[in-house]
Amino acid sequence: MGRKVKKPNLFISTLFTLLGLGFMGLAVAVYMLYQGAPNGDFKEILIQRGSSIAQVTGTLQENNIISQPLLFKALLRVTKGERRVRAGEFRFHSGMSAIDALKVLYYHEPLVHHITIPEGYSIKQMVEVLVTANLVDRSTFTEKAFSASYAKKYNFSSPNLEGYLFPDTYTFSRVDREDKIIDQMVQNFIKKVGPNLRAEAEKIGMTLESVVTLASIIEKETANSIERPLVASVFHNRLRKGMRLQSDPTTIYSMADYKGNISKSDLLRYHPYNTYTIPALPPGPIASPGLAAIRAVLEPAQTEFLFFVAGTDGSHIFSKTYGQHSRQVSVNQIAPNKGKPLGKVQKQNIKK
Repeated sequence: MGRKVKKPNLFISTLFTLLGLGFMGLAVAVYMLYQGAPNGDFKEILIQRGSSIAQVTGTLQENNIISQPLLFKALLRVTKGERRVRAGEFRFHSGMSAIDALKVLYYHEPLVHHITIPEGYSIKQMVEVLVTANLVDRSTFTEKAFSASYAKKYNFSSPNLEGYLFPDTYTFSRVDREDKIIDQMVQNFIKKVGPNLRAEAEKIGMTLESVVTLASIIEKETANSIERPLVASVFHNRLRKGMRLQSDPTTIYSMADYKGNISKSDLLRYHPYNTYTIPALPPGPIASPGLAAIRAVLEPAQTEFLFFVAGTDGSHIFSKTYGQHSRQVSVNQIAPNKGKPLGKVQKQNIKK
């Protein structure tokens, strides 16, 4: 009889076949993880706070960052992405590999935006800057900044946070909530003005809030560092005499829709912020003053000036009497603009 030929063990054959397929699958999977075709285009993608693995994957797929969403999602799960992915704005290459996209999420720092708020900006102006940079929701930021409860939270007796969002250059992220941005700006105000501002204000018979309010008006009246103490002296002198401040910037602040000109009816229209109609400071600031304007209120020039008017070169001319002031108005405002329609230039800074 011939020797029997042994048949291959089916289990062993199957095992080797599966192992072979497994290694092939693993090789394909590894290849796909590193496979990408970056086209050179950068995209800045926002990963929202609290995003799930599925949401992160979906966001990257929708923006053509990854081409293998199922593989990428599995990779996130295996590497504990639910704990490691951070909220923020990240810069990706379109068409990059899954591994490279993962490295961006895990190891790259989120993008930040450097935002400058100039001295003398009001909350409305700040909102425009922040909205343009896609950092805040307009209505949410406005509502919170104008909230009396927010002012009370920081122990300000003003009706809102106008004047207390300090003008400076800030670093914000697109995942920073409106509350965080507001808090950072207020805390900066508290830090910059120092702990002694209330005590300094009391020494000259004022409160912190009234100092900031007057400083905001000065900030709007002039950007000239030499003139600020002089403008402060005019307003201090007028307040002591019970005279109205008659500051155009307060009238502008009281107007719902300022178009660049102030009419006589605007000046005469009662509003708690219109210092042409109230014999005192308005109830709160009209903008955020810088430190120089605040110091000008605390340390005004010692003068007898009660009036000032904008000169033809942009500086201001100061006067003690209404007669002197009227002559300066004629020379610097009326004569140069004779025949022109009454507008912003002619009416600005004419104290009566």
